[in-house]
Amino acid sequence: MKPIQSLLPLLEVPRNIVITTHYKPDGDAVGSLLALYHYLTRKQHRVTAVVPSEVPRFLDWMPGTDAIINYESATSRTQAAIKEADIIFCLDFNVFTRVQKMEASLSEAGAVKVVIDHHMFPAPVWDYGVSEPDKSSTCEMVYDFIRQSGDLEMIDPDIAACLYTGVMT
Repeated sequence: MKPIQSLLPLLEVPRNIVITTHYKPDGDAVGSLLALYHYLTRKQHRVTAVVPSEVPRFLDWMPGTDAIINYESATSRTQAAIKEADIIFCLDFNVFTRVQKMEASLSEAGAVKVVIDHHMFPAPVWDYGVSEPDKSSTCEMVYDFIRQSGDLEMIDPDIAACLYTGVMT
C-alpha cells in the first residue's frame, strides 16, 4: 500500500469517485464519508456516496445525507457507480467483509482503492491509504488528509459538522 500522500497527484484533475464505509454505519463512518464527499465535490470531482446499509435516522440532520445511496435499496445503481469509478475511498473499515453484500462489487472493481481507517491490520488489498490505530476516529484522519492536501481553508461549516460528529461519537 502506497502512502496516502502519493494519491494527491491523481486528485489534481476531476475524477469519478465513490466513497463508502462499513455496514451499519455509525457517526464516525457517516461523518467521515460526508466530510470527504463535500471536500472532493468542492474540488470538482464527480462523487458518489454509498453505504452498504441504511444510515441511522439520528444522523439524518448531517449535511449531505440526502446524497447517500443505500446499496441494499439501490443495488444496481451502486454497482454501476462502483464499476464506473476511477477511485474508491473506503472509510472506517480495513477489510472488504465489513461491507457485507457489497464485498464482491468492491473487490472486483478496477478502480484505484484507497483506505482511510483507524482500525488495526488493514487487509493487503489497498493501492493507497493510511491506517492509524492511535487516531480517535476516521474523521480525524479525513481532517489530516484535507490538511495534507493543503486545503484547510476549504473546511466550511458542513465539512466541520461532519468531522465533529465522527470525533464526538
